[in-house]
Parts: sequence; structure tokens; C-alpha cells
Amino acid sequence: MLSLHPAPTTITFDCYGTLVQWHRALAEAARAILSRHPRHDGLDDQAPALAEGLRAAAMRQQAAPPFRRYAAILRSSLEEALADIGHAATPEDHRTLLATLRRIEPHPEVPSALARLRARYRLAIISNTDDDLIAETVAAIGTPIDVVVTAEQAGAYKPDHRLFRHAYARMGLTKDETIHVGMGQVTDLKVCHELGIRAVWIDRLGEPLNPAWPAQAVLRDLSGLPDLLLPA
Repeated sequence: MLSLHPAPTTITFDCYGTLVQWHRALAEAARAILSRHPRHDGLDDQAPALAEGLRAAAMRQQAAPPFRRYAAILRSSLEEALADIGHAATPEDHRTLLATLRRIEPHPEVPSALARLRARYRLAIISNTDDDLIAETVAAIGTPIDVVVTAEQAGAYKPDHRLFRHAYARMGLTKDETIHVGMGQVTDLKVCHELGIRAVWIDRLGEPLNPAWPAQAVLRDLSGLPDLLLPA
């Protein structure tokens, strides 16, 4: 059960998937990349495989030292994922991926939900990305975000605790002054459970919740978040 005591001053959010249509953008990038390769028979089958392979490779590479910027991880992950389905990555493939992921549209309900929350709370993003990669995506949300904290700034990717600790130090907050809202179980709920941070899970994909990382509230999207966090 989510408690608003002690009262939070800031709501922190994961960005990709939680606020913006990450899975759709990744699928669009995969189709655009494969459509230019000479052997793209079975595009409807290969594109989801490429998108999932890219996501999985990026997660593995984020966890492997030394720290590298996310743009570099995306490039090497794309090379790995394309090779797995029999293609060699080209410079144009890299440009297509980065261009697609620089500006990702928000989920339809997000701007209005954030606008309601911003009347009471400071809004922040904690994201596994680079400053320049996320800038256009944050602007596309429409509602101003007060603070954006990235893995590039912290030199660490979620679920490494250093990214959250860096965010709190930058904002001058303690965990008791925040509530975190995220879609990722490993990247967000796991960290919140380990650090004792109140968490709201956005279950956009209808996934089973890992009981090891319980959330204080579960929502299908952000439309119900203002009612949950704003006083009646």
C-alpha cells in the first residue's frame, strides 16, 4: 500500500517505456534497419527478433565494466543483434537507430498526467541514457521536467545504486522525500526495494510481478497516477 507519509516533494520517473513509447520506437528502428538489407525476407519475424536482441544486448553491456556512454552501447549492441540474425551492421544502420531513439513520443496519457502532478510536486527523470540522446525526447513530452539525471552523469546504469544516489545528491533530497515511478522491474523496482524507496510500478505489458521486488502500487499506465498521489 502506497503511503504519502512522509510527504514526498519530488516524483522521479524512469523515462523509456514508462513515459515514452520505447518499445514502439525500437520496433520502428528495427524495421527501418532491416528493410535496407539485401536479405530481409521474413521482415515481420526478423524485426521483433532484432528489437529484442538489441534490448537484451544493451542490458548485458550496461552491466559490464568499464562504463561506456549509451550511444556507444547502442552501436555495439546493434552490431551484435544484427550478427545474430545474419546481417552485418552498416554506418547507416547506426545513424538510423540513434536518430529514431533521439526523439520518442510520449504515451498519450503522459503529458496531462504530468501536468496535474507538477502543480504539487517537482518532477525528475532518472534514466539509463546520455544527456544528448534524451534531450529531444524530454522536450517532446511537453510538460516541463525539473531535473533530468542520466547514466552519463553518474557513470553508472540502473540497477547500480550509484545512479539513484547521484540523483538524490544532485537534487538535495533523501529517499523519504521521493516516490519513484517506473516500468522496469530489474532496472527500477529492484533498486527501489534494495534502497527502501517507495515505488509505483507501471505495468504496460501485463507482466507478472517478481515478488522479490514488490511495489507499493501497480498501475497499467500513468492516467491513474495523479489520483494516487494528489490529495482528494
